[in-house]
Parts: sequence; structure tokens; C-alpha cells
Amino acid sequence: MRALLRISLLAFLLAVAYVASPFVAAWNLREAVKAGNVEFVQAKVQWDTVRASLKTSLAKHPDLFAEASMAGENVKPTLWQRIKSSFGVTMMDRFIESYVTPEGLPKLFQYRQAWRDNISGDTAELAATPRLERMKQFYDRINRAEFQSVSKVEIEMQDRKKPERRYVSTMELIGFDWKLTALRVITVEASALLVELEAKAALRR
Repeated sequence: MRALLRISLLAFLLAVAYVASPFVAAWNLREAVKAGNVEFVQAKVQWDTVRASLKTSLAKHPDLFAEASMAGENVKPTLWQRIKSSFGVTMMDRFIESYVTPEGLPKLFQYRQAWRDNISGDTAELAATPRLERMKQFYDRINRAEFQSVSKVEIEMQDRKKPERRYVSTMELIGFDWKLTALRVITVEASALLVELEAKAALRR
């Protein structure tokens, strides 16, 4: 009987660890981007599929397309990019090529953080917020998490400043490692957002 209980407990703990593992991987990737850990970011992202999914997603949102295109205009073009521009490559392409890379994502976070510190008045999140508090904020911003298969999880998180804006990450188990394979941006309709906010308010009571 005790042996059966031990086996059951071990199976339960393994199941909990497995369910938690993609979320831990997503958290670690986020922290690596913020810390500028290029080698870690390089290893945890399937870049071709992430670029493709993000580009398609941004093109469907005029406001985001404009923001990204403006950022792309500020990226100094390489020789190859200048050659391709004669064939109609857009500022969005330049933005994706320049920033959706192991080196580019940490830079993009630093630019956004600098804007928040110097223009919007926010405090520097990475330096000022303790690790446990950052973990809590990460968890609180998750609106939906769905295992689409035993090796594929979709995680939907809301933007810190715009609750209606969501970032949908697809984490897939490749070998023995969870990796980001797709990233989309979606917008929640006002009616659906109101229902979510009311539900969260009810849970806090």
C-alpha cells in the first residue's frame, strides 16, 4: 500500500512539474530578454516561425503596424536591406529583420524601458521590482493558457498598459526543451474585455 502511495505521489509531482514547465520556460525567456542574455534567447526561440507569425499578426493591426513601421524607419539599413528595398521591402520587414533576433529583442526591451523611464514616468521595472513580485505580475497578466497537445501550449498575456491588447505565445516541446515557436498580437473587443474585468473583480471579493 505504501509503495502504491509513493508511486501515486511521484506521478502527481511529475505531472505538476510537466504542466508548470512551459510557463517556467516562458518566464525564463522573458527574463533573459530583459537581462540581454543573447545566448539563452538564441537557443529558446524558433526564429523563422516566430518572425512569420509576428509579421502576419502585426499586419492585421493598423495601430501596431504603424508603430512597428515607425520603429523600422529608425533602423539603419544594412547593404543587403538597401538592395532589397529596390524590390519593395517595407519598413515592417526591416523592423522584423532587425529586432526579432537574439540581439534585437533585448535592445527592443531596453528602448521600451528607456521610453517608460524618461517619457512616461514609469520606474525601471527590471532594477526596481523584486523577482517574486515580477513572477506575480507575470502570472497575473496571463489571461488564458491552453495545452493544444502534450507538446504544445498557447499562453495569452495582456499588455501592461493596454488590457485589450494581448500577446499570444506558442511554446512547443522540442526534444527535451520548451521553445517559443510563434508569437501573435490580438485585440480583445470591448464587450469581452468588460466581462473579463468583472470576472477578475468578482474573484478578488
